[in-house]
Amino acid sequence: MSDSKKTGQNADEQKIMIGLEIHASLGTKTKLFCACTTEEAEPNSATCEVCLGHPGSKPVLNKTAVEFATKIALALNCKTNESFFFSRKTYFYPDMSKNFQITQYEIPLAEQGFVELPLGKKVRIRRVHMEEDPAALIHPNGMGKSNYVLIDYNRSGLPLVEIVTEPDIESPKEARDFLDKMENVLKYLGVLKGENPLKVDCNISLEGGARVEIKNVSGFAAVEKALNFEIIRQKQEIRMGKKVEQHTRAYDAETGLTVALRKKETEEDYGYIFEPDLVKIALSEKEISEIQKTMPELPDSKAKRFQQKYSLAEYDAKVLCADFELGKLFEKMVELGAEPKTSSKLLTRELLAVLNHDSLELSEIKVFAKDFAELVGLTVDGKVSDKNVKNSMINYISGNKESPKQFLEKNNLLISSSINADEIVEKIISSNQKAADDYKKGNEKALNFLAGLVMRETKGTLDPKKAQELLKSKLKKADK
Repeated sequence: MSDSKKTGQNADEQKIMIGLEIHASLGTKTKLFCACTTEEAEPNSATCEVCLGHPGSKPVLNKTAVEFATKIALALNCKTNESFFFSRKTYFYPDMSKNFQITQYEIPLAEQGFVELPLGKKVRIRRVHMEEDPAALIHPNGMGKSNYVLIDYNRSGLPLVEIVTEPDIESPKEARDFLDKMENVLKYLGVLKGENPLKVDCNISLEGGARVEIKNVSGFAAVEKALNFEIIRQKQEIRMGKKVEQHTRAYDAETGLTVALRKKETEEDYGYIFEPDLVKIALSEKEISEIQKTMPELPDSKAKRFQQKYSLAEYDAKVLCADFELGKLFEKMVELGAEPKTSSKLLTRELLAVLNHDSLELSEIKVFAKDFAELVGLTVDGKVSDKNVKNSMINYISGNKESPKQFLEKNNLLISSSINADEIVEKIISSNQKAADDYKKGNEKALNFLAGLVMRETKGTLDPKKAQELLKSKLKKADK
């Protein structure tokens, strides 16, 4: 049977195979092989003869970068190699002035790790290696819209760690779950640089087909969209009887499409050679042990501690620790005296619901643990209804300067003990006699309807339980 027949009839049933290459920018003060700063600077001012590749210049390896990379490898359950070395990856392109990139090929820093996803699946890590970043190419009017390109060599030589997975990922959604988990682990380690330190190359194929690479995708939502489009594109090619060729594509965020760039190079095309200006590096067991001692508590360990220390449900603890900023916020609230279980509920239900509705990340907004701790206190004391907790949260996340407590006080939304509940309940019953009669006949939903009207009349400032108790009491008296 021909390949086209074999694949064309079963395009929708073929197994999706996705592997990712994640490039993480390390938060060191200087570049990987020279003393140039990694801080923002005027274009082409943070450069020297080493990162520009001038003849006779000699690279010197950044020790902190090695420590950061080793932490990443250990956190990803990798086996660190006893010794490793750097190679020259030869290619001719304006972003690398010396016409080769110093990277690791034959023996990387570490290999054979894994990341466990929320549902228990393990995605294998093939290797973790170090390399220098190329220069930044700047298209003044947008890619493909300018007849010239600018180059900023400040980025040339910045330290990167590349994390390469096996093709274990089976869907775009799973790829995003993996990246979320990966980023969270790296944030816990505190080794990243900048706001958007991760860039992703996606390798995708349908079972039996050639591998297509999508280069330099920024943002995890973009990764998911690019992979979804590429799956549709490849399946369509197969249905038409065409053969999917190995090549490299780019993702256009504006159109949501991937576009062909060039035929995919093989490793042999790069002509790797041992970097003669750098010696082989050996990390002793003692050095690795010292690095392990500086490792922070990672998400899975923190979640277990939250369960034990605060008696949180396993699910809630994992949700809190699945976001570095959320876990940190929870701990600050508890330190301020907020009740742990109520704090957990507030963050994992109310806060995340508002953030998800507005497509926001916690790291994108400014919140204070003190303000949330006050709201937890009001909740524990029974001074605010669930509805008004949510309203105060929406107001707070929207950017208003007032805290949830200030919002509730300003709008008279705190549960009041002095409110004339009897008068309000009697008014609701007399105005809704049909619902009152329905309840007397055994319709429990009618009671919920009446209670809702009471809460609306009082703007949530009456305890919901008290409202129901008063309604039941008055309806029973009226029945007699």
